[in-house]
Amino acid sequence: MNTSRPAIRQLLLVMIAACHTSRAFAQDMSKGAPPEIRQTVNRLLGHWNFQGTDTEPNAKPSRVALTIDCRPTALGAAVVCDLKGGVADSGPVEATAVVGYSPDEHVVRWMEISSSGEYHDHRGNWKGNALEFEPLSYTVLGKKYTEKFSLSFPASGDLQLKAVTESADGPSIRSEE
Repeated sequence: MNTSRPAIRQLLLVMIAACHTSRAFAQDMSKGAPPEIRQTVNRLLGHWNFQGTDTEPNAKPSRVALTIDCRPTALGAAVVCDLKGGVADSGPVEATAVVGYSPDEHVVRWMEISSSGEYHDHRGNWKGNALEFEPLSYTVLGKKYTEKFSLSFPASGDLQLKAVTESADGPSIRSEE
């Protein structure tokens, strides 16, 4: 492969600029992140246990057991959350989410991939002690769904989760008890 000097010089300048930008961002995060970043990271950090129900259309409610383990990532700018659990009658499920506040968009992003074939990019905002996400439309195996998802923090150390997923069959409600 024949590479000209100007092309190599241009590539090096881009790499140096990227490193400089990354270093500046890392220093900004260590000095003190914007309050929305700190709020999002600090609220979600930790180990959470949920016991609740999953109510599917035309079916009896099923028990849900879920753990969420969130740890800091990206030098404290976000959290990575591993979700593991199961729904009685449906079996185990796992997911991983990266959650962080985007200062440019002024939204919290919850980007998740699950073992059930779902790929989500939720966008939400803090409203007091609650993190409320916009309705998210997605497709799994050709079937269309819309999910409304929220987290609330009623007291220190408490996290409540609620998700309502609607399809042509009707709503499916997952909530903590």
